[in-house]
Amino acid sequence: MLRTFIQVTALSTVLLSSIFLIKGMIALSMQDIAELSTTEWDHNLDVAKNLTRQHSDTIVGFVLLLLSFILQSINLLWPISWVDFAVNKKGVIVALIVSILVFFVAKGVSNFLFKNSYKQVENILKK
Repeated sequence: MLRTFIQVTALSTVLLSSIFLIKGMIALSMQDIAELSTTEWDHNLDVAKNLTRQHSDTIVGFVLLLLSFILQSINLLWPISWVDFAVNKKGVIVALIVSILVFFVAKGVSNFLFKNSYKQVENILKK
C-alpha cells in the first residue's frame, strides 16, 4: 500500500504543479510587475493583480514539482518486495485524498503569497 500511495501521490503532485506553473510565470519581481502595469500616465491595478497572481502560482507550482521529484526519488530508492508489485486500491484512494488536500493547501498558500505580494506592488506604485 505504501509504495502505491507514494507513486500515485507523486503523479498527482506533478499534475497539480503543472496546473500552477501553467497559470504563472517565472522570475517576475514585484518591481517588474509594477513597471509592467504602468502606462504613460498612470498604472493599471488589474494588470498588476493578474501579474501578481501569476507570480504566486508559479512559486507554488515549483514547490509542488520539487515535492513530486522528492516523492519519486524516495519511491525509486525504496527496496522492492514481492508484495509491492501489485497496485493497492487503498493506497490509490488515500493518495487521491491526500492530493486533494495538497491542492487546497497549495491554493491557500498561493492566495497568501498573492495578498502579500500585491501589497508590495501597491506600495511600489504609490511612490
